[in-house]
Amino acid sequence: MKIVSLLTLVLCMSTQLSFAQTQAKYPFPQNVQYAQGNQSRHITDTEAMKAYIAWKQKFIRECGENEARVVKEDSTITVSEGIGYGLAITAYAGDKILFDKLLNYYMARLNERGLMNWIYTDCETGNNKKNGATDGDLDAAIALLVAMKQWPSDVTYAGIAHAIIDSLQIHNFLVCEGIIVQKPGDDFGGCNCTNPSYYSPAYYRAFAQFKEDHADMQAVAFWLQAAEDSYVTLNRNTNPHTGLVYAWTNHKGGDPQNCYYEVSGSGVYNSYQYDACRTPWRIATDYLWWGTKEAEVWTQDITTFIETPIYNQFSKDGEIWYGAGGIENVVDNYWHNGLRRINPDAPTYGHRHSVPFVGSFALASMSSSYETTDRFMKEFASVPAERYYESCLQVLYMFLASGNFWNPYGVE
Repeated sequence: MKIVSLLTLVLCMSTQLSFAQTQAKYPFPQNVQYAQGNQSRHITDTEAMKAYIAWKQKFIRECGENEARVVKEDSTITVSEGIGYGLAITAYAGDKILFDKLLNYYMARLNERGLMNWIYTDCETGNNKKNGATDGDLDAAIALLVAMKQWPSDVTYAGIAHAIIDSLQIHNFLVCEGIIVQKPGDDFGGCNCTNPSYYSPAYYRAFAQFKEDHADMQAVAFWLQAAEDSYVTLNRNTNPHTGLVYAWTNHKGGDPQNCYYEVSGSGVYNSYQYDACRTPWRIATDYLWWGTKEAEVWTQDITTFIETPIYNQFSKDGEIWYGAGGIENVVDNYWHNGLRRINPDAPTYGHRHSVPFVGSFALASMSSSYETTDRFMKEFASVPAERYYESCLQVLYMFLASGNFWNPYGVE
């Protein structure tokens, strides 16, 4: 869909959204029992809603009457990552008023490819030429598919979903030696630079279902293959003993090139840092929604790393690797082999027991035993979230853990 069509949709939204019904078809909480995986009594819909209310109060700011944004700590910066998180959160919460305001914010800041530029200051609007970040647009797209189920009378969502999903297919993926690889942005990265924590095979399968409903079989084939191929690159980079991945890699699973954001997330490209820590959340979603075997194996392997004692382990071929020492001992930075990456001069990473890491590992445990899941979730529930990033992830993680981040193609 061309950009002019997207702008037409924005104009339609301004007149139609105020008349749309706000009652969600699947109001929170749904407490879905996934067809596979374990769910814990320690993460309930009450806990999830409490986290949602706190996140909404601390990190939502209005831009006029029709827009809202998710802010970082200083309340001036908004990134597409946060808007994507916010759209997904509010769609599942059944909060149409806030969902629509966040969507209006997203749509008023599209680049020439029809994707949101990744960073804005205050209520700045228009195309600032900053280009997009794939994870934010993926979360926005899945949120629109959820919104279609929540508020089926609002016809604007389907058109916007088509436009974003089509643009992602064209601009954010490429073929590297026969394998579909996801770029980290529409104008950034490629075969030599990719971010495993952005990989969302559960979403790709939902996109395929959406496109099948609209008889676009070329897109169906693409998204299903992208879901399968994501595990090729992921597994190439996964440490065989710890299950950990790099923050940034190439399509062969090795060191990236021309990755100029490789040190974001309080680490370096080959560490498991605040970017990489989201990977178990995205892969666990693929297991819980679709029962994907590769996701089950990957999450079980990383759970084994968490359960392994901290001291060095020896593999059969003599390689040394390290365990995390139990969920209660998880810290917020690791090397690929599981050794803690601690910087004595920077207490902001390598020392903290934080939600982005603890919660994501807890989600991975849902493919293991109930006892393990329950123990991991109990620890996750005890960890506070104060800042923007950890608060966003706390809500998303709790929604998935409690059965409230449901597959939009798994409901009637």
